[in-house]
Amino acid sequence: MENNISSLCKQKVEKGSLSLLVGERGAGKSSCLTNVGIEKLINGHSVLHVSVEDMPDRVSDYYELKIHELMKTEGKAINREEIESNRIIFSYLNQNLNAEKLRSSIENLKESGYLFDLILVDGLQTEDINLLQKMKDIAVEYGAELWVTYPMDKYLNLKNQLKEICDFILVLYGKKDEVYIVVEKGEDEGKRLQLDPVTFFAKSV
Repeated sequence: MENNISSLCKQKVEKGSLSLLVGERGAGKSSCLTNVGIEKLINGHSVLHVSVEDMPDRVSDYYELKIHELMKTEGKAINREEIESNRIIFSYLNQNLNAEKLRSSIENLKESGYLFDLILVDGLQTEDINLLQKMKDIAVEYGAELWVTYPMDKYLNLKNQLKEICDFILVLYGKKDEVYIVVEKGEDEGKRLQLDPVTFFAKSV
């Protein structure tokens, strides 16, 4: 996948880093986050996808849709079985997620032989900066990258504090026929990446 979303973090995304994907409600944050997960899975990495809005079956179906879109747009074969074996999906509905629950779940999976290169958290609405810091600490502890989707209104209220703890911040903007991401924190600050308004995959340049 050329020119992908995570490539906006030109600086190598280190294990234990926290990347925030910000956008208005309905802008396509979940699509972008799933695309990041698929990119990692295709490259042989393991992914833990945590949703606070959808059940695991729905998230899995969404991966299937996105994989189908990728195969159609790029004409490449993708091993679905390999992807499923390297991906675990958890749900904590009604914002019922805290650092202790996340750590406990990861520890239980670790005891069963699962280790993750990437942790995705979709739908987080909290204004508790300490929760985000604790989640970043978990990423450091288990040697994983952490990506979190976050609402625009809360980001604007907590921008300075979030910039203190996040390693990368990408902001998603969408209009009817144009969708793009801007780097608000990172080595390529200010860089803009055009996305396909249907699939949310990066457009080729």
